[in-house]
Amino acid sequence: MNNNKTIFPFQVEICPAEAAVITSLTAATGVSHHDNISYKDQTLIACYVYDDRSYRTVYTLIDATGAVVNSYEEEDGILPTLFTSPSGDAYVSVVPYHPDKELEISIPVFERTGTEKPKGNRPFTGRYMGIVGDTAVFYNRDLWSDTKPDKMLVTVFKDGIIKKKNNIRIPAPAGNKVYIAADEIQLLGKEKEQWLHRQLNEKGEELKRRLLPAIKHYPLEVVTLSFDTTSCLLATEGQGQLILLLIDSTGTVTRQELFNLGDPVFNTWQPVNIGPDTFAIRFNTEFGNGWMVLRGHQLVELFYSKGVQGYKNLLTGDVINIPHNKLILSGLNKTQENAYALIIYPKAEKADKEKTLIIINRKLTDGNR
Repeated sequence: MNNNKTIFPFQVEICPAEAAVITSLTAATGVSHHDNISYKDQTLIACYVYDDRSYRTVYTLIDATGAVVNSYEEEDGILPTLFTSPSGDAYVSVVPYHPDKELEISIPVFERTGTEKPKGNRPFTGRYMGIVGDTAVFYNRDLWSDTKPDKMLVTVFKDGIIKKKNNIRIPAPAGNKVYIAADEIQLLGKEKEQWLHRQLNEKGEELKRRLLPAIKHYPLEVVTLSFDTTSCLLATEGQGQLILLLIDSTGTVTRQELFNLGDPVFNTWQPVNIGPDTFAIRFNTEFGNGWMVLRGHQLVELFYSKGVQGYKNLLTGDVINIPHNKLILSGLNKTQENAYALIIYPKAEKADKEKTLIIINRKLTDGNR
């Protein structure tokens, strides 16, 4: 295969500020964000860049200072899902053009010389979850069915290249929340009226299980999950009261209040580990969106777009100014240790009028590290 060629599809503007560095990528006709991951202390973004007739899949690499390293055009493929190999190389699953078949291939983003184009597989619609041993793990749950089994795709590497892919059906219950750390796959799912905690290996085999009858709230997200140490779940009460549920090794649950947002939380996204015992979590409400940062079961940042052009830290009053009325927060990843990037775009009245991606790079300050 050929290496992806370097292109220059964006007008780039970088605005350093005290709270963050803001990078704007503006395309001539249109751009839409598709995926992003952390790659070598930087942000790797996959997006579609449009012209008057069609679109291209483009990968853009941005460092932690907000500078654009390069942009690369995908040789042949759409629907990109980014992930990393066990050795830290950037990979992507894409669907190359074919008149009759829709098959997915997984290939390096960079350095493709010497790589043979692999045979395609049926596309897997799940999300990249992390690395377990010599495998990259993806997980899919059907949001519209309580009974359809969850599925796990395990991509096995050997000598730095993909050896095989294993599709695994996960036994009931379905709709599990997933946590991967220390080469362990932890699941939390609702079994009848109780929550079931399981540990699986990369073959989908169950290693441990326990019922957690003391959980009385519906957890929005798993922050951490363990049989041996304290587990941490994010939940809400009432009109936006954020709380943590701390579960010890015996299954005892302790409720801990974080902050009253004042607005019911509609959606949250999987926590991103950005440093030791530190996680960033995206959320949205009827009135805006934002993110929070937890460290050691304490809330150290809470940015919210309500009432400002940009995002206001409700703990300190600091504002990241972005002069647009409606911002969509579509991605978050770690960059350097205790630093993260967010991918945002201004919402236009018509999707085909959206021309700009905004990347916020922020580092935790000494006061909240």
